[in-house]
Amino acid sequence: MDLIARLRAWALARPRVLLVDVPGGVTLRWSVEAELDRRGWRLAVSPADADLLVVLGKPGPELAAAVEVLWSQIPEPRYRVDVPGEGAVAVDLDAGVDALARRAASGVGGDDRPSPASLLGKDGDADDEGMDHGGGHEGMDHGGGHEGMDHGGGHEGMDHGGGHEGMDHGGGHEGMDHGGGHEGMDHGGGHEGMDHGGGHEGHHMHHGGEVAGLPMASTGSDRDGLELDVLKVSLGPVLPGWPTGLVLRADLQGDVLASSELAWLDAGILPAASPPPEAQRAALDRLARFLDVAGWPSAARDARRARDGLAAHGPGHGGAQRLAETVARRVRRSRTLSWTAGGIGQIATERGSGEDVLARVRRWCDIASGQPVDDRPATSLAEVAALLEGAEIGSARLIVASLDLAPVPAAPAPEHAHA
Repeated sequence: MDLIARLRAWALARPRVLLVDVPGGVTLRWSVEAELDRRGWRLAVSPADADLLVVLGKPGPELAAAVEVLWSQIPEPRYRVDVPGEGAVAVDLDAGVDALARRAASGVGGDDRPSPASLLGKDGDADDEGMDHGGGHEGMDHGGGHEGMDHGGGHEGMDHGGGHEGMDHGGGHEGMDHGGGHEGMDHGGGHEGMDHGGGHEGHHMHHGGEVAGLPMASTGSDRDGLELDVLKVSLGPVLPGWPTGLVLRADLQGDVLASSELAWLDAGILPAASPPPEAQRAALDRLARFLDVAGWPSAARDARRARDGLAAHGPGHGGAQRLAETVARRVRRSRTLSWTAGGIGQIATERGSGEDVLARVRRWCDIASGQPVDDRPATSLAEVAALLEGAEIGSARLIVASLDLAPVPAAPAPEHAHA
C-alpha cells in the first residue's frame, strides 16, 4: 500500500458525520450519537467539514429537499447513510464507512454535484434561498480577542476556537477543547461560510443585483438611524445543536439580526407526538446540544455519556449518575460560560425577573443532576423571534440552543357525526 493510500485510510477511519434527524426521532438520534461516541467519530459542524451524511428516519418533503441541498454542499469523497430505525445502527454505519473508503480509493473523476442554486430554483423566493443548511460559521469567535482574561471556574487549556490565547480559566478542566462545534467562531461579526443564497429581487433600496449568482446587500437604517448593509439570511433547517426543521429568516445588519421570523418545515404533516423521554436524560441531552453550540465538546460528550448510561439499570447506572452530577457541576461553575451566556435571551417570568440563557442552562443542570425543579411554560416561536431581534448571530445560536423547541403536531380535524 503506497503512502497516499495509507494516509487516505487513516483519514477516513474516523469520518466526520453530519447528522440529520427528524421530528419525533429523539431515541433514534440518541442511539446513533451513542454509537458515534463509542467509535470516536466526531460530528461535523458544516457540509464542508463532513465525510458522511447520516439521515435518521424519513424526512418530510420540505426537509428532504433541504437535505438534498445539504448533500450537494458536501465535498468528495462523501457518502450518505440512511438509518431507518434503531435495530441496525452499527451495521448501517459500518456499511457507510466502508463505502466511503471504496469511493475514496476508486477516485472521483470530477465534481458532478448540482449547484445548491439549481436545487433551490431561481424564483426569487427568499423563504428558501439563502438557507444555511450546515453551520458555516468557520472563523467565528465566541468572544473575540480576550488574551490573558481570567474567567475562573477552571478551564485550563480550553480552546474557544480562536482569540483566547493565554486565557487562564482556573483549574479542573485540563485539556478541554471549547472550539469543537464552531472552529474559530466570531460571535461579533465576520460570517464567512454562510450561504446567503439568493432571492432578494425587489428588496434592494439603493443597490442590488447579483454577482456570480450571489445577491448583493441592500441598505437600510438601523435602530440608531445609521445606513447599514442589509442582507436577507436564513439559519436552518439543519445546524449542529439546532432544532431540525426550524428555519430562521431575518435581515442581517452588520452582525445584528432584525425582522426575525421562525417557522417549522413540514408543519402540516408532523408525526404524532411520541411520549416524552425521562426528564433527567432529556435535560442531559439539551445540555449536550447547548454545549456543542457553545464550543465545549468534551463536556457535551460527557453529558451524552451520562444520558446514555442512565438508561441502564445495572451497576453502570450509579456511574452515570455521578457523571451527570459532575457535568452539571462543571457547567454551573464555568465562569467562561457565565461571561458568554449571561444576560442574553431574557424571558420574563411570573416573578418579573428575566430568565436568561445562563439561567435556563443552570436549570437544566439541576434537572440533569436529579434535583426537582418547577415546570416552565413552553415558549412560542413568536416569543423566540422577539428574543432574537437585535441579537448577534452567535448569541442567536445560543438563545435557540437554550430553549426546548419542538414542533407541535396539528390537531386532527374533528369527525362529524352523521345521522
